[in-house]
Amino acid sequence: MATTSKQSAAPHCSSSSSSSTHWDVFLSFYGKDTRGKFTSHLYSALVREGISTFMDDPELEKGEEISSGLLNAIRGSKIFVVVLSENYARSRWCLDELVEILTCKRTSGRLVIPVFYYADPSYLRHLKGSYGDAMDVHKERYSADIIGKWRSALAEIAGLSGYHLKMDADENEAYTVQEIVYHVTPFISTKKLYFEEYLVGVDSCVEEICEKLSLESNDVRVVGVCGMGGIGKTTTVKAFYNKYFKKFDISCFVDDVKQHSQGGSYLLPILQQLSVKIFGKMDYKVRDVESGIRLLEQFLSGKKALLVVDDLDQSSYSDLVRVCKLFFPGSRIIFTTRDANILNQLKKDIPEVDIYMRVLEQVDSLKLFSYHAFRTPSAPESFKELTESFISYAGGLPLALKVLGSSLLNRDDMSFWKEKLVKVRKIGENDIQKIIQLSFDELGETEKAIFLDIAFFFVGKDKDEAVHIFKSCDFFPDVGIPVLVEKCLLTVTKNNMFQMHNIIRDMGKEVIRGESKHGGRRLYLRQENAWAALQNPEGLQKVEGLIIDQTMSTKRHFSAKILERMPNLRLLEIIGANDIEGKFRNSFNELRCIRWRHCPWTRLPSSFHPPKLVSLDMPYSELKTLWKGITPSVKLKTINLSYSKNLKIMPDLSNFTLLDKLLLHGCKSLLKVPQTIGQLTNLFHLDLGGCSHLKEVTEPIGQLTKLGHLDLDGCVNLRRLPEAIIQLTTIGSLNLSYCSNLTRLPEQLGDMKCLKMLDASYTSIEQLPDSTSQLKKLVKLNLSSCEKLRKLPEQIGNLESLKWFDASCTSIEQLPDSTAQLKKLVELKLLFCEKLRKLPEQIGNLESLKYLYASGSAIEHLPDTFAGLVNLDRLDLYKCAELEQLPEQFGKMQLQKLDLRCCRKVKNITSLAKLYQHQEGMDTINLPDMIKDKKVLKDLSLTCDESLCLWLPMILSFSSLEKLSLHFESQSFSPSEPYSLSALSSLQDLTLVNRKNSECCFPELPLNLTWLKIYGYATLEMLPDLSSLIQLKWLYIWRAISLQSLPSLPPHLEYLHVVGCTSLQDLPDLSVYKELRSLRVSMYSNPNPISLKQSLLQVCWCCSLSLSKFISSKITTHTCTNLSIFFNVTGRTT
Repeated sequence: MATTSKQSAAPHCSSSSSSSTHWDVFLSFYGKDTRGKFTSHLYSALVREGISTFMDDPELEKGEEISSGLLNAIRGSKIFVVVLSENYARSRWCLDELVEILTCKRTSGRLVIPVFYYADPSYLRHLKGSYGDAMDVHKERYSADIIGKWRSALAEIAGLSGYHLKMDADENEAYTVQEIVYHVTPFISTKKLYFEEYLVGVDSCVEEICEKLSLESNDVRVVGVCGMGGIGKTTTVKAFYNKYFKKFDISCFVDDVKQHSQGGSYLLPILQQLSVKIFGKMDYKVRDVESGIRLLEQFLSGKKALLVVDDLDQSSYSDLVRVCKLFFPGSRIIFTTRDANILNQLKKDIPEVDIYMRVLEQVDSLKLFSYHAFRTPSAPESFKELTESFISYAGGLPLALKVLGSSLLNRDDMSFWKEKLVKVRKIGENDIQKIIQLSFDELGETEKAIFLDIAFFFVGKDKDEAVHIFKSCDFFPDVGIPVLVEKCLLTVTKNNMFQMHNIIRDMGKEVIRGESKHGGRRLYLRQENAWAALQNPEGLQKVEGLIIDQTMSTKRHFSAKILERMPNLRLLEIIGANDIEGKFRNSFNELRCIRWRHCPWTRLPSSFHPPKLVSLDMPYSELKTLWKGITPSVKLKTINLSYSKNLKIMPDLSNFTLLDKLLLHGCKSLLKVPQTIGQLTNLFHLDLGGCSHLKEVTEPIGQLTKLGHLDLDGCVNLRRLPEAIIQLTTIGSLNLSYCSNLTRLPEQLGDMKCLKMLDASYTSIEQLPDSTSQLKKLVKLNLSSCEKLRKLPEQIGNLESLKWFDASCTSIEQLPDSTAQLKKLVELKLLFCEKLRKLPEQIGNLESLKYLYASGSAIEHLPDTFAGLVNLDRLDLYKCAELEQLPEQFGKMQLQKLDLRCCRKVKNITSLAKLYQHQEGMDTINLPDMIKDKKVLKDLSLTCDESLCLWLPMILSFSSLEKLSLHFESQSFSPSEPYSLSALSSLQDLTLVNRKNSECCFPELPLNLTWLKIYGYATLEMLPDLSSLIQLKWLYIWRAISLQSLPSLPPHLEYLHVVGCTSLQDLPDLSVYKELRSLRVSMYSNPNPISLKQSLLQVCWCCSLSLSKFISSKITTHTCTNLSIFFNVTGRTT
């Protein structure tokens, strides 16, 4: 019988926009509908991408009300994915989650992605079908207020854009999982920036930026890094970004702003790069400044963001101010500039904004120069005097030191050094561009040509494509590019892209200008000077490179006749043009490369057939076919038509025997690959990924004897691979992920002897061929989410080069014993292998293994040899519900992180560097005296499920503990007698949580605390005197509902947040705390006058508060730059 008692709704999300997040993604779902299916696959896919994802434990879903642990997980998540299945609304638990999630969306702007899992959104909106039935049942038990909240939540999420899985739709579940991962990934900062490995003098600059930004403060801060070109500004801010970007909800590094602005507003290219980063689409276009601002303001709401903008000048000041206003508390903005006036202007509004880069000290200059000249930190004795002379002319500028040093590498002839020094002396000190030009002047003619082409056209582009073009021009790039790299005039990144310092590029432009003035043979035209030059036919015959960007122009087309006047044009890029009018008579005879994104042509014009064309780069085009009739150059090396959504057929390719790269990724309408593809005997890279209508790959593909990479990921209608594919004996990478209808791999797969990467994740294969064990060079094997896969080859241990192996979400019951022979294996993933009950007995032989993930598996014990994994850093056994005991020698391992949440049968843990034991975790946890090194543990989070007296000796034994969180979730285990933590002399961050309405004593505190966070403590009426905590800067008190007053506070307190302390009657005189920066008071009345030194004041829910009494006369509009006042606040505002 249904009960008629009316129950209260679950509490709501805090309105603080600055609450810290602990999970990237929170999954809300009804377990019986999707746990073993869609949601488990989605969880595994997110985790594989390095995205921390919360998926609750079914054991938690007991009882009526949502648990406090789950509430904390929701409030601590950045993004929510809600899987709305048929029976989702039957669970009060799910409905309360949804209300909480949408509250977080409204109050802090977090992203919510609905997945309508075979459920019609209209059923949610109008309560039809199973959703209507569920609500009828709930009406018998719950109040009208609760039902109203649930109805509103269902209607709200039904109106959000998301993903809709339908029975008759083409997109299957695997494809939807992939799309959600792509959707989420841009919101999660996971990638570091590339810069050179040998750095000198950077660490101190990074720490200075960190000190200025005060990362823990809850305001918006801006720092400008100022200095002359070549002093190391970009390197320094990249190093800062790489070190700290993960502390923010979203981060973005915006470079080349000056280039993209093309003399106009800086704001549009900044907004453009931000939008591409945020929304994860390379072709995403911001139409105009105002729409970009509106969009970003909506997205950034409530998020802590890090923005780094490189190389601003004076004209960008007003744009920078507008960008700064988009950001929310906790955000940080860094920019670099050569112009000190920008800093002087900003200082009027933002104190402490500047950092002036200093040149390198003599000792660091010597190290940097010597490394590039001798590849050692110091110069040989015979060259020391000359070295010091060169250093003096470099003026401590890192770029000059690198270029000068590199120009002398492998030059042992002292007379050469002396002659070079004479040339440098003629230039004088600190003229860095002319110093660099000395290195350019020493280049050969073809090396100069390569340098100028790269500076003009190929910075940020793929090296291989450029090499093909250079070879077609007889520039000998295999010799020239290494020379440029050796001389530090060019960098090739780890992902094979060209990078060049702005000063070096500027030097290249000066060289080109000089040549054009003095009748030189080359001319390159960019947008800023192209149109003027095009109106003057004189000199156009020298033009070798042309870039036209018409995105900001009212004229969106130009005449082909102009191009007829450029018979030597080799490099052409068109941006934003709708068309080229006319026919290409006598045009493009020397053209090697054309780039045209979003080309409006449906096919190439019949008059367009440049005979020497090497690279045809037209992604996102409107092409339906490539050409009809006369074909362009048979010398083509690269064809890129990726994401040309209307492309249905490819023409005869038999003439293109030199083709190296054919990129058709995302051409969703492509129906088939031509039979003539087998004649592309030089093809190295074939990308057919995302061609969702492609049903087969033709047998002639086996004739591609030089193919190195084949991408078929996302070909959801591909059912089989041609048997001839095993003839690809040179292939190194084969990507079959998300080919969800692919049921088998070729039996002789092992014949692909050069294969290094095989990705067959999210396919329907049932077994791996036995011959797979013959792939001796295989480094990475991904079989995740192959649900039907039950068995691995017995001799899989023969994969002697394997480093990364992922078999997550498969049906395998055991790993072959030979798995223990994988001596080079670094990472093993077995997430949610629900039938896997044991690991190989000799797993301890995996001497290289660093990461083992086995969450959600049915493993019952770890083998006795497990402690032999001497290099294991991370062990993830989350939700291994059958796991009972760890090996006796487990304590000898040097684990950095162990996750045993929800392993309720485990009793003993021995030695860790970091331990998180959450309330959803084990029933008991013991850290016995066998721990030998008490100095390892730095970070400890415990839920005390037993009396604190049993825990305290263990806690106090960790003398090096820096961060401690104690959660008292059970009323019977809350400490009722005084206790002390003062022995923890290294402790800096202490969190105390007691959410039960029980008597609970407050501890004696260590003196070196800088953070103190207090949650709950409902019966606590007063805190001890805190004035002796002279290091304490942050004090946060939440929901201490009996607390009546605050004690004397620490003298250097900077942040005081008091939230939900409804009995609090008085504050101390805060005017004496001169360093107080931020005050937040919530649910509070009767304050004394307050004086704040700096910038942040938030007053929330203070319905009877008089601001004229609250704010002292010392607070002005200028100092209170981030004043935020919410709800019914009375009194004056400043």
